[in-house]
Amino acid sequence: MKDIFERIKESTGGPLGQYRKLADGYFYFPKLEGELGPEMMFNGKKVLNWSLNNYLGLANNLCEYTHKKYGYLLNFGYQGQISILDTIVSLRDVIVYDSEAHACLIDGFRVTGAKRFKYQHNDIDSLRKQLVQATALAEKQGGGILVATEGVYGMEGDLGALDKIVALKKEFNFRILIDDAHGMGVMGPEGRGTHTHFNCADDIDLYFCAFAKTMAIIGGFIGCNDEDIITYLRFNMRSQIYAKSLP
Repeated sequence: MKDIFERIKESTGGPLGQYRKLADGYFYFPKLEGELGPEMMFNGKKVLNWSLNNYLGLANNLCEYTHKKYGYLLNFGYQGQISILDTIVSLRDVIVYDSEAHACLIDGFRVTGAKRFKYQHNDIDSLRKQLVQATALAEKQGGGILVATEGVYGMEGDLGALDKIVALKKEFNFRILIDDAHGMGVMGPEGRGTHTHFNCADDIDLYFCAFAKTMAIIGGFIGCNDEDIITYLRFNMRSQIYAKSLP
């Protein structure tokens, strides 16, 4: 069995990502240094920033707000979620997901082509049974396991049992992705997310949120405490590379 994050770190980084150390920050993803403001640094020189709409100051601390060290801005939430799954999950990996998972998760699972197991909504015993099957298959295929759930379920209105799900990491080897489109801005201290409500932010490997709910705009982001994983996503998410950025 191969952990999903470890497989990614051992790879070349993808067709574009293999050149990331040579081109990152200049040819690819040119970086303006420092906090967002009217004047910023680029390649050691102070330049004027003429495209800035950071009225609330969130652009400087969006990842920090959700207790993640690194993040990647997405042009669309639904499309972004599908592309995240398509990039992270291989055919050898196995997906385990809640029966009430959002459409963008379901469609993303289908795109990956990976084998998937569905557990009954918020039923931890059902999840454990599916993890047993998923583990056996992942070991056979040499892949890893991704558990996908939501923070706040849009159709039911209830909370995902995140604390109980992450507790299963003591029994099984898996990564967890949560879709917290309905939770960010509402749940947890200062609205920092459902994972902070359950005090398990550090145990959530991939934190996804669409801006469509709390912020009432298009777009979204993916947060992670592992910089290598965010870098891999930046260089391999086709929905971001071959589409325009947020207006």
